Amino acid sequence: MLRDLIRRLEEVKPGLSQWFGDRLDLQLPAVGASVLTHLMMLAALGMAGYAAHTETHREFRTEVVNTSLEDFATLDQSALAELDNTVIAPIQGPSGPNLSALIVETPRVMDASSAPDLSKAQLTVAAGIVLPTVTSLDKTISVKGTGMEHVGGVEGAVDRVAVEVLRRMEKGRTLVVWAFDASGSLQSEREHLAKYIDGVYAHIADLDQNRLIRDGGLLTSVVSFGKNRKLLTPEPTTDRSTIRNAINDVELDSTGIESTFQTVSDIVRKWGRYKKDGQAYRTMIIVVTDEVGDDEQHLEEAIAQARAAKVPVYVLGSPALFGRVEGYVDYTDPKTKKTYRNLPVRQGPESVMLEGIRLPFWFAGPQYEFMDAGFGPYALSRLAGATGGIYFVTRMGATRITFDPAGMREYRPDWVSRTEYEKMIASKPLRRAVTQAAMVAQQNLPGQPSLEFPSADSPDFKEAMKRNQEKTARAEYTVRAALEPITTVAKMRDKETSRRWQAHYDLIRGRLLAMAIRCYEYNAACAQMMKDPRKFQDPASNAWRMVPTNTIDSEKRTAVAQEAKELLQRVVTSHPGTPWALMAQRELKDPFGFKWVEAKVPPPPKRNPAADAAKKKKKAEMPKPPELPKL
Repeated sequence: MLRDLIRRLEEVKPGLSQWFGDRLDLQLPAVGASVLTHLMMLAALGMAGYAAHTETHREFRTEVVNTSLEDFATLDQSALAELDNTVIAPIQGPSGPNLSALIVETPRVMDASSAPDLSKAQLTVAAGIVLPTVTSLDKTISVKGTGMEHVGGVEGAVDRVAVEVLRRMEKGRTLVVWAFDASGSLQSEREHLAKYIDGVYAHIADLDQNRLIRDGGLLTSVVSFGKNRKLLTPEPTTDRSTIRNAINDVELDSTGIESTFQTVSDIVRKWGRYKKDGQAYRTMIIVVTDEVGDDEQHLEEAIAQARAAKVPVYVLGSPALFGRVEGYVDYTDPKTKKTYRNLPVRQGPESVMLEGIRLPFWFAGPQYEFMDAGFGPYALSRLAGATGGIYFVTRMGATRITFDPAGMREYRPDWVSRTEYEKMIASKPLRRAVTQAAMVAQQNLPGQPSLEFPSADSPDFKEAMKRNQEKTARAEYTVRAALEPITTVAKMRDKETSRRWQAHYDLIRGRLLAMAIRCYEYNAACAQMMKDPRKFQDPASNAWRMVPTNTIDSEKRTAVAQEAKELLQRVVTSHPGTPWALMAQRELKDPFGFKWVEAKVPPPPKRNPAADAAKKKKKAEMPKPPELPKL
C-alpha cells in the first residue's frame, strides 16, 4: 500500500506544482513549488505510517488476581490423546507492551429484587458478580492499558474472563477453548473453577440480549495438557454440565512436563477458524497453569499461529519469581496423605534472561530468595500480550513477598521476542553489562562465613580460620568477576532511561561493591588474628566473635564503601515499594567492616561414638525413599 501511494504521488507531482500556481494565482518559483509538493508527500506518508501503526498496534495487558491455594492434590494417571503438530515460521511481536486493563468506572450494584428487565438493564447481579451487558459493554466500563486490577479469589479471575467473553461476543459468535494444565498441583484450582464457571456461564446467558447463546452463539471446548494433549469435549458444546464435568475430569499427567505452547498451536490449528452449520465463530483460548511450560522453543510459533487466526490467548497463571527460574511448592498426595515439601516448579523469571544477581546476605535476617516479580513469567506474558489477550496473575502456591502492582507498573520487563531482546541487549552496553553480571552471580555461592571462632590457643582455631577464609575467597572471586562488566559502563548510568534497568544497575553495583568490601575486611580481620593472636581480657570468655562496624582502616576501601552506600540508598529512595529497594535496605542493614569481640559460648555436646554408629547403621538399613512426585 505504501509503495502504491509513493508511486501515485510521484506521477502527480508535476501537476501539483502547476495546480498550486493556478489556484493561488501566485508566481511561485520552481523551488518553492517543489518544496510545497514534497511537504504534501511527507504529510501523506506520515498519515500512511500512522495508519499502519494503528492497524498493527496491540495493547499488552496484565491483571493481578489474588488467589490463595492452601492445599494441593493429585489426579489418577490418564490415557493421553495427541493432536497433530503444526509448524509455522515465527514472527516478532510488539516491542512496547502496556500493562493490565483497569476498570476505571465502577458500575452501580443493583439489588437483584429491584433490578429492571434484562432487556433494558445496563447491569445484572448474579451470585454477587457485577458484569456489564453485552450490548452496552463499552459504555459501562472504561479500559486503561497502563493499569493493573486486583480481583479477589479464583472467582474474580473467572469474572474478568467472563468480561472478555462478553466483549468477544459483541463481535459475533464465539468459541471459548479452556486449556488446563494437568499437573496435580492445580487440582484445587480446577475444582474452584469447575464450581464457579457454571454460574458465570449462566450469568453470561442472562446478559445475552442478542440471544446468541440460545442460537448456539457461545460454544466451549475443554482440553487438558501435560506432555501430550487430551480433548475432554469431543465437539464444542453449549451444555454447562458437560463443561463442568470436563473440567472435573482433567486427569493427572505424572511426567512433570507441560507442553503449553504446543497445546496453543494445536488448538489454533483445530479451532482457529471454526465454523458450525455454515456460521463462523471467533475463537479465544484460556490457559490455566501454575508453571511456565517446558516447550518455550515453540513460543513464537504459537504466537504466529494465534495472530494469523486472530485468536487471543488469555492466561490464568501464577506470578513469576523475581530474578529466579525455579520456585518450590508443598504437595499432599490425596491417596497416601503424605506431604512433600519444597517440590521444584518452574515459575520464572519475568524477563527473557535473568537480569539480577544472586548473592547471599550476611548477618541475621531474611535472604529474600522468593519474591513475586509483580508480573507473570516471560513466555506466558508474551504469549498473552502478543495475541491480544491478558495474563491474569493469580496467587497460586505458597505465600511470598508481594509488591503493589500499581507501584511496579513502570518496571515492566521487555516482553519482546528473544531475538529482539538479544539485539536490544547487544546495542545497549549498560544492559549488556547487567545481564553479564547476572550470569556470573547466579551460581550457588556459599553463604556467610562463620563469625565465631574458638580461642586462639585451641587446636581447632587454625582449621576454622582456613575453612572460612576459603569460603570468603570464593565469594570474593565471583563478586570481582561480576563487577568487571558493571564497572566498565559506570559512565553510561545516567544515560539509561528505563526505570527497571536503572534499578538493576544501581542495586547490582551497590551490592557487589558492598560484598567486595565485606570479603576483604573479613579476610583482613582473620589474617590479623592469625598473625597476632589476641588474649582474652575476661577470664570467662572462651570464643572470639566478629561483629560489624563502620570502621574501615584503608582510606581507599572507605571511599568504595561510601560509594556502595550511596548507590544502595539511591535505590531505596528512587524505587520505593519494589524488590530492588527491599534488597538494598537489607544490604544497608549492617556496616561493611569487622572487629573482634570476646564471647562466652556453651561448650559443644560431647560426642557418643556408639550412638553415632547406631544412627548411621539405622540410616543405611532404611528403605530407599519413594520417587518424588513430578508437578
